[in-house]
Amino acid sequence: MFEQDASDEIVLLDCACGKSYLSFVMNYYIHEVLHRRCRVIGVDIKEHVIDESRAMAKRLGYHNMTFICADLRTYQPPKNVTAVISLHACDIATDLALGTAIRAKAKYIACVPCCHKELLDQYTMPGLEPLTKFGVFKARFNDVLTDSMRALKLEAEGYKVSVVEYISPLDTPKNLLIRATRTGKVNNRAKAEYDAVRRTLGTTSELDRRCAELDNEFFVTDEDLVG
Repeated sequence: MFEQDASDEIVLLDCACGKSYLSFVMNYYIHEVLHRRCRVIGVDIKEHVIDESRAMAKRLGYHNMTFICADLRTYQPPKNVTAVISLHACDIATDLALGTAIRAKAKYIACVPCCHKELLDQYTMPGLEPLTKFGVFKARFNDVLTDSMRALKLEAEGYKVSVVEYISPLDTPKNLLIRATRTGKVNNRAKAEYDAVRRTLGTTSELDRRCAELDNEFFVTDEDLVG
């Protein structure tokens, strides 16, 4: 993604960054390996991990890294975000990261989801209920449903999406990488498919709520005030 990007500066936003291991690796890679100008912003709701990340950046002399303690539900991302990354953000935190990426109109998204809980008690599979009568199967179906719906929702929001296993499941079972590139084009087919799937399953996710809020927001520009 970064090798093909021609921006003067890469702005990398790490959502639910935790102790920011991925942020530091990516900062090194972009700056030292690709020799690109970059700015890295880490956001997490837990103050102690933000304090640790700030201290680490100071020790390493990484003055281009900023860490912010904030709730992604209300966090306002900066303009011109090149990419949003998120590694193992738990449950709805992954949806909050994806919602922030959509809000920021990020060119690229690279997201590795973690555990899935929100839709487990919501979804139904009409005609296939016998397949989920055992709890372990219901939970595994939920994992696949959650991430596949996230991928389809990103398509509906105008992203070209691919999903890969980025590492062996022997290292971690949470090895799914959702990659997305913004096209800037409306995808009505994906929108219709996503709405149909939601109706069938009877689900509403945090990502749905984030996107609904974006649709309902009203912005006043300078042009609106002229005249």
